[in-house]
Amino acid sequence: MASKVLVVGAPQSDLASLFTKLAALHSKQSFALCLLLGDLLPAETTDDDATVRALLAGEITIPLPTYFTLGAAELPPSIAKKLTENDNELCTNLFFLGKRGVLTTSEGIRIVALGGKHDPNLVGSSTSTPETSFLPFYSGSDAAGLRGANHADLLVTYEWPEGIQTKSSVTLPDGFNPPSSPQIAELVKALRPRYHFTFGDSTFYEREPYRNETRSNDAPNQTRTTRFLSIASFGNPTKSKSLYAFTLNPHDTSPTIPPNATPHPFTSLNPKKRPNLPPTDGGGTFFWGNPSIPHNQHHGKRPKRHTEKRPPPGPAQCFFCLSNPNLEKHLIVSIGTDAYLTTAKGPLTSPATNPAALPFSAHILIIPLAHTPTLDMLDSEDRESTVKEMRRYRDAIVRMLEERGCGAVVWEVRKHEGVHAHWQLVPVRKEKLRMVEEAFAKAKAGWVEENEIAEGEDAFTYWVAGGDRSNSDRGQRDPELTDPSKSDETKKDASKSEPKLIPGRSLRIPPGEYFDLQFGRRVLSTLLDASPETMNWRDCVLAPEEEAKDAESFKSAFKGWDFTMVEE
Repeated sequence: MASKVLVVGAPQSDLASLFTKLAALHSKQSFALCLLLGDLLPAETTDDDATVRALLAGEITIPLPTYFTLGAAELPPSIAKKLTENDNELCTNLFFLGKRGVLTTSEGIRIVALGGKHDPNLVGSSTSTPETSFLPFYSGSDAAGLRGANHADLLVTYEWPEGIQTKSSVTLPDGFNPPSSPQIAELVKALRPRYHFTFGDSTFYEREPYRNETRSNDAPNQTRTTRFLSIASFGNPTKSKSLYAFTLNPHDTSPTIPPNATPHPFTSLNPKKRPNLPPTDGGGTFFWGNPSIPHNQHHGKRPKRHTEKRPPPGPAQCFFCLSNPNLEKHLIVSIGTDAYLTTAKGPLTSPATNPAALPFSAHILIIPLAHTPTLDMLDSEDRESTVKEMRRYRDAIVRMLEERGCGAVVWEVRKHEGVHAHWQLVPVRKEKLRMVEEAFAKAKAGWVEENEIAEGEDAFTYWVAGGDRSNSDRGQRDPELTDPSKSDETKKDASKSEPKLIPGRSLRIPPGEYFDLQFGRRVLSTLLDASPETMNWRDCVLAPEEEAKDAESFKSAFKGWDFTMVEE
């Protein structure tokens, strides 16, 4: 069913008069929702401002569900505090999309938002703490994380995508130079939204629709074209268009290409290809939490109970995707270009199993930013860069652990009907490293060398890294680091000893056969003489404050090895 959507540029003053106008329009048109572009409040608005007080007191009537993100100004502290405490609801019908957020409304309309301006000096996520979540700046990692959302009906940004005017005959007014960013262009290419809205200050701009690139696994209703519009502020002095209304059916199965559509404007940017994601129609390899947590819905009805098998979660629901609004951000310890690190929920290891020099769990997940069940399902370019960075993270952690009397075991459950690929890394005392292969061999038979597993096969694979491997004829240095063709960046900190790596051992998982996703954890729990409850992560979940402390301890120890940190 089609829904009516209203988009408005934020007023330069007098927010109340805007909502009075919206109430009149809504009474005649019955809009499903409204998008408010730009800054909710003018720059330098303080907590003492009358509009701020009225919003907090609920004295301004918002006639329909209205969503906003960040523009160029920081939100007043009292507004930020209310949003933090009230699940991003400022008052009745007024919702914050987040600086970086994904939301699906009860009508099925998928909204992706990235507010503020790009700051090249920011490293990692800019929303990792409440203090930074409301600042009008985003990092490259913020934009990269949203690319995993894979699709949007409506994309809302403050900046324009760099190159949007390419192949367009619609010119900009003289003197109008909107802020633009290549990060937004990359995001638009990945998401292929039906509509992309930005804030135009006192200028309205509408580009011709442009045709999107097609992909081999596109669904029948995949967006074929994108409409880009920049909406002027309400009440602007030039009387430029500040209200834009349209009808949208997110379930339209026969999208048409308008006759005035232009070719794709961003081809010349030559960005990295995005992964061809498979249909999400199978079981999961979810590591923690309930993979069927619903989208964040503010004005929808409770979904009906279904008895059939649920599909695995998409990026907005996946607890490994940075675009998930419910992501447990306090577990994140590093964000790179193609992968990121978190501490594990319910860690297997602890100060009790680790040497005295390692007084925190150091049970780490190495996760690709792309939402893909397995790494071999990424296209070749993305797979190469993603695996390279995941290996780089692995080796950096192992170097850090070696200085503290440990090596590591890394494992992966590769299931093509899974949810989101990841590696788990657990520290192991050096004296126990030689026992790892025997422990896995006793647990199950049928192990083969990693390179014997064909692409497309499901498998469990583990690697042993670090420590003294001189007694093993299978020990070797990671070819990713010893290959002379590799860049100096890959060999950062070459003065430090390179970690030794045992080639991976794999166990095939036949199609349709049950495989215990906690298998690797159970084997290592026994080897490490850990307490019985560590065999299941659910039995050893820490309190949130303990999780945060554990993550901070790892970040502090890893700081000297983290290649994503700004280097002097």
